[in-house]
Amino acid sequence: MAESFFRSQPSTSEIEERLEGYPSWLEVDLDCVSHNLEEIRGRAGVEVIPCVKANAYGHGLVPIVAHLMRRGVRRVLVAKLWEAEQLREAGLNCGIINIDPIYSEAQYDYVVQERVTQAVFTRRVAERLSQRAARLGLEAGVFVKVDTGLGRVGVRYGEAADFIEYVSKLPGLRLEGIFSTFTEDRAYDRIQLERMLAVEGELRRRGVDPGTRSIASSNAILHMPESYLDAVRPGLTIYGVYPEEEDREAGLELRQALSFKARIELVKRIEEGDPLTYNRRFIAPKRMRVGTIHVGYSDGYPRGLSNKGLVRVGATMCRVLGSVSVNHHIINLEGVEADEGDIVELIGREGENTISSLAKQAGIMTYTLCVGLNPLTPRVYYERGRPVALSEPKLKTNIPNRKEDPPHLNSH
Repeated sequence: MAESFFRSQPSTSEIEERLEGYPSWLEVDLDCVSHNLEEIRGRAGVEVIPCVKANAYGHGLVPIVAHLMRRGVRRVLVAKLWEAEQLREAGLNCGIINIDPIYSEAQYDYVVQERVTQAVFTRRVAERLSQRAARLGLEAGVFVKVDTGLGRVGVRYGEAADFIEYVSKLPGLRLEGIFSTFTEDRAYDRIQLERMLAVEGELRRRGVDPGTRSIASSNAILHMPESYLDAVRPGLTIYGVYPEEEDREAGLELRQALSFKARIELVKRIEEGDPLTYNRRFIAPKRMRVGTIHVGYSDGYPRGLSNKGLVRVGATMCRVLGSVSVNHHIINLEGVEADEGDIVELIGREGENTISSLAKQAGIMTYTLCVGLNPLTPRVYYERGRPVALSEPKLKTNIPNRKEDPPHLNSH
């Protein structure tokens, strides 16, 4: 199924031709994703269940999952049911664990019929899922979420063994595993792990197989090897981004997969005293050459980079001048050979404008930057330096000539 996805993609030459018309686009190096996956596998030594929520942290859900499947990933985790729907509509038959709550009968039927494993932690949901599975003559997989101390959702650890035993006996349900989420407070995480293991121990004492046990996501993969259990759930690390600067010292070599490129929309000279952008956030101290980029915070380029972001133009880092607005920002082109239509790099894989560097400059988390990337921005996927897949909005690039004006325009 994953290979079918890549075979269905435009050819290399077709992708390169479409690239010529993009004002901005993201590039994702799938070889970096493969490298990061193998690094995590080598570190953890257990099943890797990548978290692909939020459009695979901005990298593009369907192409990323298709690639991960080619690399032997059997299951992924999504946070919205429509993410599971996207994967199934793309013909991807991997295991999907859905942590999105479901409410309607149609949603219950969907997760049963499409073999989506549903996270459960209340009797109401478990019983309703059991009833729908029995009515459809099918079996529904469930993962039980245990609240070991984060306090968001899940059956409380002290009540978990009773609940899980109850769920394991419901007709039409298949207990696939139990999972929890750390607070990422190191001392408290150890308490949470003890609680999780206590739940498992009580289940086994009662003769209940808990299935796959999982509690470690990216932070624990980096810092808490005793928490690996049966499966780890990396998020940002799969895409080569360290959640925090301290994580670089954890001994896991990650390669950032994503870069963000755009074309210069306009190049012009401004005079001393000329203002740029809203609220005149920048006033030219001298005669300057500047360039406008048709990318703003609606595209995911952070507003916090106003007057301080760095954009690579050729071999030179050029500073953002003034505000990053909804659709634009302006860069300093003094002393740089660049013209309209030239390609610049807003987010690079190395240097001063990586995801980590820009997030720090903007005063935001690396997670915030990644998940804020507009899903409608075209994404081009590379292997061995060659474009192999494309994700782009459906556009009509050829609009037919209007044969006649609408009647209301000729009514006077």
